[in-house]
Amino acid sequence: MSKKLNNKSGFTLIELIVTLSIFGIMMVIAIPSFLTYLPTMRLKGAARDISSSFQFARMKAVSENNTFAVKFTGSSYSIYDDNDSDDIYADTTDPLDIAIRTSTLSDGISFGVGTNVSSGVSGGGIPTDFITFGGDACDFSPRGTADSGTVYITNTKNESYAVTVSSSGRVIIYVWDGDSWESS
Repeated sequence: MSKKLNNKSGFTLIELIVTLSIFGIMMVIAIPSFLTYLPTMRLKGAARDISSSFQFARMKAVSENNTFAVKFTGSSYSIYDDNDSDDIYADTTDPLDIAIRTSTLSDGISFGVGTNVSSGVSGGGIPTDFITFGGDACDFSPRGTADSGTVYITNTKNESYAVTVSSSGRVIIYVWDGDSWESS
């Protein structure tokens, strides 16, 4: 004798196919939109990483009562402990200075500005290497003060961000809105 099941639960094959089809159509619509926004997210993340490196160097300078610096070279930047306070940051020529952290810009991000940027953050011109710190390094003193300057970064969509350090050590991120620099 066979028993007949009266209590049916679960999904039918048709319901599963319809649900997966709707999900697939939504993904086809969403992924291209996400991919076009990806360079913008990478640029914003790079600006925040540089800002965090400045703030970390300042914190270390104050807490260790020693000069720390963020040095920019090529497509990367390093935080140095300037143990001999000579403002030279290169592991090969000055073994007393230690690079405690090195970061590289993400793919599609570089030091520079988009083609539509017409002025620097302070209203003046933009340097050719896109870094306004002397010697391409921002020094932080044990009191938390810093060399003032700006680092400009851009992406493949010609969007631009600027990370500025004031002489008091304050770090501000700016974004080019098409006409002027706005703090983000």
